Amino acid sequence: MARMISRQLRTFPLSALTFIMLALAAPAASAADAPTHTQLAAVRISGERRISFNTNWRFHKGDAQDAEKPDFDDSQWKLLRLPHDWAIEGPFDEKLNPGTGGLPVSGTGWYRKTFLLPQSAQGHIFTIVFDGAMANSTVWLNGEELGGRPYGYSSFFFNLTPHLHFGVEKNVLAVRLAPEPDSSRWYPGAGIYRNVWLDITAPVHVAEWGTYVTTPEVSDQKAIISVKIDVRNQSEQETQIEVAHGSRQPDSCKSPALGYGSSLSIYVGQRNRSAWPGHRQVQDDIRHPHYRI
Repeated sequence: MARMISRQLRTFPLSALTFIMLALAAPAASAADAPTHTQLAAVRISGERRISFNTNWRFHKGDAQDAEKPDFDDSQWKLLRLPHDWAIEGPFDEKLNPGTGGLPVSGTGWYRKTFLLPQSAQGHIFTIVFDGAMANSTVWLNGEELGGRPYGYSSFFFNLTPHLHFGVEKNVLAVRLAPEPDSSRWYPGAGIYRNVWLDITAPVHVAEWGTYVTTPEVSDQKAIISVKIDVRNQSEQETQIEVAHGSRQPDSCKSPALGYGSSLSIYVGQRNRSAWPGHRQVQDDIRHPHYRI
């Protein structure tokens, strides 16, 4: 048997054998091997409207005095990637509500994220979007309170732009959550349990959740598609823009847009509202004969 193993080793590729030996010698990965420092990479402005903002968050279970302040030391907090649910980590407790799995779904938790923005990013509008955070959230940027959302199942967003730093000065986003005991009949989770996004736009842009499409009339002969677009101007000057829309047949997303609908030229700015930012809702109907919805 030993002779057979020796012959097999002589014919085994040296590179593969070396790889196996190194793998056997390497220690098993553990939570202790995870990085313990915050990575201060600048946010890349790639032209995409929405980028993921899930990485390099710090978490602390429990309350923390002054944790909303930028110079607060969070180096000992847990480094993680969102989404994150602190309740699912336990521990189980038979004294807790069995309807929520006997898990610690209430209490207080803090999240902090430190990031840089390149100097070239000035002039853009930055919006932070939380798909869901359980619950009673309060959000700060660089020590300035932006607001909060008590209901944990709803998405919410804030404009970060007025409080941002650019270049080498860091930005610190802090989130405090305080879900209440006995506030749910089922397991709700706890923490920032859904994705977080950073939306980057020009000063004149379609607002967050600003596109509404309905079908007020549908028959065998035709369909009417109603399009409403909420446009915002967060610059300091009036701007003339063009809003265009179209549609495609449902059986071919790659087909060219059908020639229905219209283009509109509008002014967004002080002519529409007495105070900045400017706001305008554009509405138009697209009529399709024999259109399949």
